[in-house]
Amino acid sequence: MGERPAGIGQQLTKRSVAPLKWSLPAVKNLVRSVDGPMSLLHFRCKERRRTLRVNLSVPLSVHGETDEGAKFCTHTLSQSINQHGAMMEMTEVVLVGQVLHLVNENSNRKVDCRVVSVQRKRDGKTYIGVEFLTTETNFWHMTFPMPGQKPLRKTVSAAKVTA
Repeated sequence: MGERPAGIGQQLTKRSVAPLKWSLPAVKNLVRSVDGPMSLLHFRCKERRRTLRVNLSVPLSVHGETDEGAKFCTHTLSQSINQHGAMMEMTEVVLVGQVLHLVNENSNRKVDCRVVSVQRKRDGKTYIGVEFLTTETNFWHMTFPMPGQKPLRKTVSAAKVTA
């Protein structure tokens, strides 16, 4: 049999593997070495939403079915919204993947959505995250900024500033 390269077929022990040590200069060099749109290195989770979240309370009617097949309709308020979905408090029991029908009570617009998260908070309330099944509808009747866009700055004239 031929010889194996070093390390193959050998058991690794705690002593045989050196821990990785990152120093601040090494991280800065790594950041400088990355080209293109990822020039900033973040140690936090990257925002995965396609559009930014807006904290806005919109009255909604939520229609769906329970596990037993009984239909329900509940009225709630959105906690936060984005162009592709929303988060809202929910009193009915729903499952991730379940399809619901939302009605915006301000504009009477209707859209089907899928439950993507169910969270029980410390206050005992249950919040669900939903995403719309169709993206071409402007369910919220508003324009959302794209992620990474800088806010528009309002210029203040010197005449208006008083000390």
